[in-house]
Amino acid sequence: MKMKCFDYATLPRDLWSEGGGETRDIVCWPVSDDFSWRACFTTIHKSGELNQYPDIERSIILLKGKGVRLTSPGFLEHELVKKMTPFHFSGDIRGNAELLEGPVQCFNIMTRRSCWASEISIVSDERLLPTSHSGVLYVLKGRWEMTGANCVQLAFGQGAWWLPDIREGTIKPLVADSQLLWVDLRPCG
Repeated sequence: MKMKCFDYATLPRDLWSEGGGETRDIVCWPVSDDFSWRACFTTIHKSGELNQYPDIERSIILLKGKGVRLTSPGFLEHELVKKMTPFHFSGDIRGNAELLEGPVQCFNIMTRRSCWASEISIVSDERLLPTSHSGVLYVLKGRWEMTGANCVQLAFGQGAWWLPDIREGTIKPLVADSQLLWVDLRPCG
């Protein structure tokens, strides 16, 4: 399988009930109703409940907005205010997301605890694409070129995901001050 490219602007929007926000799924692998790992964007328009996902580890990264307070009495109390800094928490808990000052947009990674583990970083230099595990990239700034499995250029708002069977390749910045969000997904076991 080769890289699957995406553009934020063309991802399908799933509006939440009561108008609290929306989700744009990048990928739910292997299937959306029983995923082993999932990557998506969420935009939160108003404070509300956090969905519960048993046996799932969640990671959330603030992309836009002033921030959100994530709470679950006795389990979770965190203000997500620093952009591009991943916060990890258990999907087992039921909680709340309280907006601090207006809407926010976040990038989310969810992994089934028994199957996958994720590591998230901000990258600004050339990297080899891993062939033995999955991943997701999302361009935050600048332009990037992927070579190998596909040869494609990506700009702000675009990205790609892959499964462990890609061929060798690289991703490299084409302009100074380029940044991308890099999610490395490794099978457990």
